[in-house]
Amino acid sequence: MWHESSVPKEVFLALALLALVAGAFALRVAWESLPEAEAQGQIQQPGPIQVPGEIQVPGEIQQPGPQQQAGQLMNAGGPTGGPLPLMPDGSCPVVFPVEIDGVCYP
Repeated sequence: MWHESSVPKEVFLALALLALVAGAFALRVAWESLPEAEAQGQIQQPGPIQVPGEIQVPGEIQQPGPQQQAGQLMNAGGPTGGPLPLMPDGSCPVVFPVEIDGVCYP
């Protein structure tokens, strides 16, 4: 149901069509102004394959065998005389031979 208005139907349709054409033109301009993406394969060229170098001799800290145990890391401030929990088999280690109430003492 159409009510009479101050704008004739033809003018309203012409304005709607003009807005549609202007919107389409703005979308096309925006679409054309977008930069084209390039594939990464074209941007990043693979470099030469590196050949492994010589095997290095281990340094002093990397030597196998027993390490020095008297460093600062080993002085954590814990008790040095026990008590110590029982071993998994229920016995005490050699350095803590005395068992009292399920705990080993030196």
